Amino acid sequence: MATNDPSIADAARIARAISHPVRLQILNELRGNGAYVMHLTAALGRPQANVSQHLMVLREAGLVRAIREGMTVLYQVSDPEVLTVVDTLLGLSQKRMTNRMAASAEGTGSENKRRPRGKCRCPRCRQES
Repeated sequence: MATNDPSIADAARIARAISHPVRLQILNELRGNGAYVMHLTAALGRPQANVSQHLMVLREAGLVRAIREGMTVLYQVSDPEVLTVVDTLLGLSQKRMTNRMAASAEGTGSENKRRPRGKCRCPRCRQES
């Protein structure tokens, strides 16, 4: 489905770029002064080619910039707000994990999920009737 709003399309492109766990890890590693590919390879425990492919996706989305320093390239986050998005996602994830663990400890599972009002005909609701 296409959108006529270029800002929505760009936001979706950014979301796709950061939607991979390795790319989130890379952005996290680039905090501060950035990092070289060799550092990212060691920090993430991934092959250089794989890290470079993920960096290319982030670069094409405009989320990181590459600064050539002789034979090496330093990668930096292009805008500090990128890290705000990363922090928000990580915070949301941590909150959800905490809530799941608390619900599991309390013994609340699918049996206590809220049922829809009205006449739902799904197998679970029919069985409870």
